[in-house]
Amino acid sequence: MFHSRFNQVVAIIIWILCLAGAIAVAVAGFESAGEYLPSVALFAFIGWAGLWRPSIKVDDSAVTLVNVLSSVQIPWPAIIQIDTRYALTVVTPNHKFPATAAPAPGRLTTVFSRKEVGRANSQVGSDGRIRPSDLPHTDSGAAAMIIRNKWERLQKEDRIEIGVADETPVTRIWHSTTIVAGCLLAALAIVALLYG
Repeated sequence: MFHSRFNQVVAIIIWILCLAGAIAVAVAGFESAGEYLPSVALFAFIGWAGLWRPSIKVDDSAVTLVNVLSSVQIPWPAIIQIDTRYALTVVTPNHKFPATAAPAPGRLTTVFSRKEVGRANSQVGSDGRIRPSDLPHTDSGAAAMIIRNKWERLQKEDRIEIGVADETPVTRIWHSTTIVAGCLLAALAIVALLYG
């Protein structure tokens, strides 16, 4: 299973700040607890749902993208391309599915990666083109490499049926509990700040 190290570090920083905020609210007294703790809980929840939980699972049957609001299971026969332009994106004939867990690198990383792009193996990128987001030390590049290696191995073993990408169903499961919990926490935080 692939997780963005950067996203997880940011999530931990958010949780540390939330803990510090909760301690500050507790020290300030009971009156401010009702006003500020829902906001602290909301930010901690966003750290988990938006940064910690997103992942990419690769197995013999499919690539599963666990994003913030939904999970998408894409069977191997449905995949026609793996792209990394803005984030790792699994492309099927009917849709493009970006992965929250594997964003493309920022500008600074891109600038410093220009020399590496020239030295990179031409098999790294899709369609023979190599972008900084294809490099293995980036989140998008590392995830793309895992998926491309598995895809290539399954193709060599003749375990992926060719020519059925249009008919192969892709499954999306909405994270209804996450959506409802996020909306409730946001509403509670707004009410607490306005009327607390």
